[in-house]
Amino acid sequence: MSNAFEPQFTDAPVQEHSSGTNKGCLIGCLVAGGLFVGAILCAGVGIYMLASKAVDTYTSTTPAKLETVEYTEEEMAALKSRVESFREKLNAGETPEEDLELTADDINAWIATDENLKGKFFVEIKDDQVHGDVSLPLDGMPMGEGRYFNGSGTFDVSMEGGVLIVTMQQAEVNGDPVPESVMQGFRSENLANEIYKKPENAEFMRKFEDIRIEDNRFILRVKRDSAEEAPPAATEDDMQKPPA
Repeated sequence: MSNAFEPQFTDAPVQEHSSGTNKGCLIGCLVAGGLFVGAILCAGVGIYMLASKAVDTYTSTTPAKLETVEYTEEEMAALKSRVESFREKLNAGETPEEDLELTADDINAWIATDENLKGKFFVEIKDDQVHGDVSLPLDGMPMGEGRYFNGSGTFDVSMEGGVLIVTMQQAEVNGDPVPESVMQGFRSENLANEIYKKPENAEFMRKFEDIRIEDNRFILRVKRDSAEEAPPAATEDDMQKPPA
């Protein structure tokens, strides 16, 4: 069952599934990981759809071999406890004492706890940018039977006016760079706009002052001045504006 700490993606090209580790959202309670993996996934499938007449060029008959990160039971328990404590305080209307900071290893270790996601996504943080690799079966897509989408992308992340901005800067599909004509469109599109299409997600995002990559970590910085009037929730029209 999802909750306020688990933004849901609309029109996602994968089925949600429940397990003891992910509790119904894309990769569990790790909001940052869910956002960025979701952005990578949506961008990747979008490129595939644009290139549907060149299946042999943009897809492969074999999945890419992606790295995995696996924590010990003690390390995973500590990570889950930290995330769950943060979530519970937000849901209770309290302000967590500390912001939530997540390393790429944290997110990859969480991915590795779900057999449906393990080996399909891998996230790195380099020079305060997010780099993501994906390898996804395309059996449910036209001309995708027995083929895989293997791609990677580099993303800028920021929050402007209370709106999370995720833009793809560079991408490769099946080992080849995405054409610049396609990349120009991605660079001007906010890949995080889907999460604002549900009012509960927009309300959730209002809890944060900032979400960004800093010191090679995902930083989820909550608002701490309770006397400050919260800005109005971002609307879908706001999401359609190109990133600055």
